[in-house]
Amino acid sequence: MDMFQIITELTTTPGVSGNEDRVCEVIKKWFRTYTDDVWSDVMNNAYARFGNPDGPTILLMAHMDEIGMMVAGIEDNGMVRIYNVAGVDPRVLPGSEVQINGKETVPAVVGALPPHLQKAGDNTKNYKIEDLLCDTGLPAEEVKELIRIGDTVSFRTFPPMKLKNNTIAGKTFDDRACVVALMEVMEILKNYKLECNVVVCASIQEENGLKGGITGAHHIDPDMAIAIDVCHAPQPGAKPVDYTAFDKVAIARGGNIHPKMYKLLKESAEEQNISWDTDVMFARTGTDAWTIQIQRGGIPTGLISLPLRYMHTSVEVISLDTLKNCAKVIAGAVQKIGADWEETLCLDD
Repeated sequence: MDMFQIITELTTTPGVSGNEDRVCEVIKKWFRTYTDDVWSDVMNNAYARFGNPDGPTILLMAHMDEIGMMVAGIEDNGMVRIYNVAGVDPRVLPGSEVQINGKETVPAVVGALPPHLQKAGDNTKNYKIEDLLCDTGLPAEEVKELIRIGDTVSFRTFPPMKLKNNTIAGKTFDDRACVVALMEVMEILKNYKLECNVVVCASIQEENGLKGGITGAHHIDPDMAIAIDVCHAPQPGAKPVDYTAFDKVAIARGGNIHPKMYKLLKESAEEQNISWDTDVMFARTGTDAWTIQIQRGGIPTGLISLPLRYMHTSVEVISLDTLKNCAKVIAGAVQKIGADWEETLCLDD
């Protein structure tokens, strides 16, 4: 599969948290290239099922929603006020190109009061979201015709940029790149005779309360699960304890992670000679794994993470090689799930 092609289509489709309907349809289209058993639920989680329907069920999950904003008001002069929906840092917004997803897609730029017009000392303060305005270039009457209060605002849907060394930069790799990794898992396993029932889920609203993870895990009620999300890669100002090497698959370990799921993923990486590192989670992981673990009577859950630079910006950076390795680790773990799955997950005395 052409990972860059699919990432491009997914990241150029708007889907701010809580408004994922369009990207959900794109994901289901790609899921159908691997299985006919594809559906979505009332929340817009997208699912695909393959493998042995009589075997133990393993749920694989990555989230499809993206950070973004919402129209909070329209000024008399046509400028658009915005409100943070999920995880946008206002400091990265001034000078950004965005799009307002109204009756039509309306391009806009985010402006702020320039230093020349600020009071003394204001130029040393960080911008707040209420200080920022979206300028569409349209007169007020046209803005009010095309845009309504509550419409979503997302970073402009430019295709990802190819950097050197099979590295790419762009928006919404958190977490649509990992949705593509799950498609790569399906690609790897498409001709493999599995003993387990595999359900892949692209979840909604992870950035806004893990809602898709809650409903998806409850809906599927799996015997075990693996979530995949992003973690921090080395970047200026970051402490070593806060990141994983750019070329290593991060495998989480901590209270949110079942010890035997960690062991299963670790062994899969080692058997395939894939470079990996333990991602220590002192408490909650802040991912869908956090909520999958506590659904129903409790679900043994593991977590794979893709190192990423500049999280929650329009220029997130990932390695396609590491992304493929994440998929290989998950696929290797899935191949090991069989009739003895309960023994595999049984904790040591």
